[in-house]
Amino acid sequence: MNEMRSRRDEYSDASRRAILDSARARFTSEGYVATSLDAVAADARMTKGAVYHHFASKQAVFEAVLDELERETVAAVAVASGQKPTAWESALAGLDMFLERCLDPSYQRLCFQEGPIALGHACWYQRGEEHEVGLLKAMGAGLKAEGLIDVDDLETLTQLLFGAMCACALAIARSDDPLDTRDRMRAVLVRMVLGLRPPKRGRS
Repeated sequence: MNEMRSRRDEYSDASRRAILDSARARFTSEGYVATSLDAVAADARMTKGAVYHHFASKQAVFEAVLDELERETVAAVAVASGQKPTAWESALAGLDMFLERCLDPSYQRLCFQEGPIALGHACWYQRGEEHEVGLLKAMGAGLKAEGLIDVDDLETLTQLLFGAMCACALAIARSDDPLDTRDRMRAVLVRMVLGLRPPKRGRS
């Protein structure tokens, strides 16, 4: 019985994986509105009914793809920042990884172009917060602990930084020159954080 149940679980996991891979490709190339579950099912080599076995609706499929992309990005940022010896270097590495992820076609389109369309702006923004705010707050706390920023209200700082990061991502997604936009956004974000340095303890 356990072996039979394990095989069923493996098949179910493989089916769900195929759906998510197919949906990610379709949503990226065609957008949320133009993508049909029939096409997703066909690409995954299964029936539409099999898709509904795993997901209640097209929006549910999209949300699962979006969550996966967000988790991948948070993990990549955490790894990049965790490899640096100081809070400042860690924050810069995390920022650079996030901006690099913003150049990825799937992350760029699904998280910052199609997300607000599929979920509505308020829900889209809240889901982004659920994934990323904790990491931003930890980075801010690290900078404060090392005396690199002079901010008592880390909650407000985190919210402002999250909003700034979203604005950067949206600008990159809409840009005709994403690389140039990324570099300009990075420069201004770094200047903003440097402006939070304690008095008389400047750092170049």
